[in-house]
Amino acid sequence: MAGRLVDRKRLQAFLERLNMALDEPGAIFLLGGSSLTWRGVKQESADIDLQIVETDDPVPLLDAIAQAGDFIETRVDVMRLAQEMPLPEGYEERAEPAADFGKLTVYHFDPYSIALTKLARSATKDITDLEAMLQSGLIDCHTLQTHFESVMVSYRQHSQRPKYEDFQRKVEKFYHEHCE
Repeated sequence: MAGRLVDRKRLQAFLERLNMALDEPGAIFLLGGSSLTWRGVKQESADIDLQIVETDDPVPLLDAIAQAGDFIETRVDVMRLAQEMPLPEGYEERAEPAADFGKLTVYHFDPYSIALTKLARSATKDITDLEAMLQSGLIDCHTLQTHFESVMVSYRQHSQRPKYEDFQRKVEKFYHEHCE
């Protein structure tokens, strides 16, 4: 579903609706622009990106997510960032609580993992988000570089060379333009 833009109020309506649709407790991570919108780093996002916290049976939570997304007429992407690219060491510990709605617990995914996935894409909106993340203090250049280097070890081992080299070029360009 191509949906309406998602500001914090709309994201909150989605999360409240998701909480109401749950029969059992569930937990999610906000990813990308959704996390940045909830934090107030950006005004709105094109969609809602999230990841389900590991569970034995994700089907009820997935059904509730679909219902809540339909209710607010917004596209919801359920993702697994680790399938997109290697994640930096310690990403689990950098996740932060975002909100508790009763049956639904919401976390922010690691901001450095979000930043690295945005760097991998490097679309104009991703670079704008990265600039906002730096300006807000959510991430810093030195730590971003450290996490990039840790990811590159795994990336080199599991990625096709052109993809690895493309990612490295994008990060170096961003670092040169925004961090030096």
